[in-house]
Parts: sequence; structure tokens; C-alpha cells
Amino acid sequence: MNMHCAKLPILREFKKNDFLLKLLVLLVVLFTCSKLFPLYSQQIKTVVIDAGHGGKDPGCHGNFAFEKDVCLSMALKLGSLIKAKYPEIKIIYTRDKDVFVELIERANIANRAKADLFICIHANAGSEGAYGTETYVLGLHRTEAQQRVAERENSIIALEDDKGAKYKEIDLSTDAIIIRQLQLKVFLDHSILFAEKLQKEFKKFGRYDRGVKQAGFLVLYKTTMPSVL
Repeated sequence: MNMHCAKLPILREFKKNDFLLKLLVLLVVLFTCSKLFPLYSQQIKTVVIDAGHGGKDPGCHGNFAFEKDVCLSMALKLGSLIKAKYPEIKIIYTRDKDVFVELIERANIANRAKADLFICIHANAGSEGAYGTETYVLGLHRTEAQQRVAERENSIIALEDDKGAKYKEIDLSTDAIIIRQLQLKVFLDHSILFAEKLQKEFKKFGRYDRGVKQAGFLVLYKTTMPSVL
């Protein structure tokens, strides 16, 4: 669980240099406009922004900040920038304050809203030398590191009231994820396209590109629209 996370250099940098935070938010905003990123033939109408962790789940921590606070700050700034530039787009937050939201409810919020795009924001744990950005879509992990990232994020279900009982019927085996990918093929294709464009922009603006990756995140497994983490 998150108690095993290392202190994050990236969180220190966010705290000391607000430019990095603004840059990350701005790059995501660039691709919420349908003129730049046509998820469908129609304009994007609803975007759900999910700030990772929250409340009794602090996420990882650096010397000056908790992941939950960094994610919330990024989510609110992202939503404000989208609304200011594209007022016709409806912005929905899975949380807009420091509260705990169950993983399945985060996905349910997006599904009930019939969102056109789901953006889940996290700040990964890593060694003191970790740097760069990466974007995940639902899929099979290719490395043990990717598997650990998903397992760490999925492990917060232990903090839920039923200790994760509601997820027992969710199968994250290789075969089950492949079937889920086929069920959501159109959405997954758009998720990958969005992720690739996002990483390309990060690289263009000087951030190290850690690539587009796949893993079995519960929150992405349950959403029924293009979704990235």
C-alpha cells in the first residue's frame, strides 16, 4: 500500500516550482478540445477529472506535500482552465476537496455522466532519481514495475468500508483483461491515441517521456469511455 511509497522528488518540485504544475495542466487542456483531439465526430461535451487518493488515503508523500493534495490541486486547475477556454464543456470532478472516494465510485461518476473523457491524475512513487511523465491505459502490464504501480493503486480498496469485498467478482487475470479490452476496443483505441498525444506534448515541452503504458487499474477497468491515468 501507499505507506511503502518512497519520498518523491517530483512532489518536492511541484511544491517549489509551480511552473511544472501549470505546465502539466496546460498540456492536458490542449487535447480536451475536439479540434485538436477528435475522440468522436462530435465535440467533447463532458470531461470527468479524477484527483487520485484523498481523505484517509494520502497517497505517496514528498518532503513538503502529500500526493492527494498535489493531485487535487492539479485537478482543480485543469478543470478551471478547460472551463475558461471552452465554457461549453461540462467539467465534473470525482472530488473537489480532501475526501475519500471509493475506486468504483470514481468510475461510476464518469459512467453516470456519460462522460466523453476520463482523466485520472496521480504522482507516482519512485527512487530519488525518478523523473519524467507516463500515461497509463487499461491493459496487460509489460513489466513488473508496471504491475507494482497498478497493485499499489488498487490496494487502496482495503481502506473502503467493506475492505474491498465488492471487487471480488472483478477478474484482473490476463484472459479477463483481454476480454475487457475487446469489449471496450473503440474506447481503448481513443485512450491510447489521447495518451500518445499527451506524452508527445510533454516531450515537446522538455519533460522526459516515460511512454504510454498498460496495466490493470480497477478505476480504468470500470469506466466506459476513453480513459487515462
